[in-house]
Amino acid sequence: MRADSLVATLTTFLFAVVSVALIAQDDPTAVEVARRAQVLNDIKLMAQQAALPSLRGEEKFTLRESWWKGSIAPGKAKLIQVQLFQRNSYQFWLATPNPSAEMLLNVYNSDGQLVPSDRVEHEGSNVVSTVVEPDTTGVYYVRVSLKTSIEDAQDWAVIYAYR
Repeated sequence: MRADSLVATLTTFLFAVVSVALIAQDDPTAVEVARRAQVLNDIKLMAQQAALPSLRGEEKFTLRESWWKGSIAPGKAKLIQVQLFQRNSYQFWLATPNPSAEMLLNVYNSDGQLVPSDRVEHEGSNVVSTVVEPDTTGVYYVRVSLKTSIEDAQDWAVIYAYR
């Protein structure tokens, strides 16, 4: 009797899995979610490729697993809260697939003051980067914004590293 019960349970489970898969296949929302996730992963890959030179050599950065993504409208900004530590250097990379999009990347302390940074250029890519060295350990805010020189909202991804 136990074997019959196990077979019945497995059959029910497999039926549920196949049903969900078929619904997702016909559901344009599920397809769109999967497509959007792939687009954002591709943007993250752009940022990682731009980061490669900074991840090598004697004074290399160590890439963190954390990353952020989203979509931003022209003239708008997003804030990303991060914990940064005194005596470390941090480099942030912001990528967007549209070469016409003018993205800005700045870091602010918990008092809202702009943290001095060194902008790093990445020729031939639509990636901006900045290096900061916080004076104190604490909460900081990475501000991602899009200039109004473009009309459409843009997808973006931010990655970062430390040393």
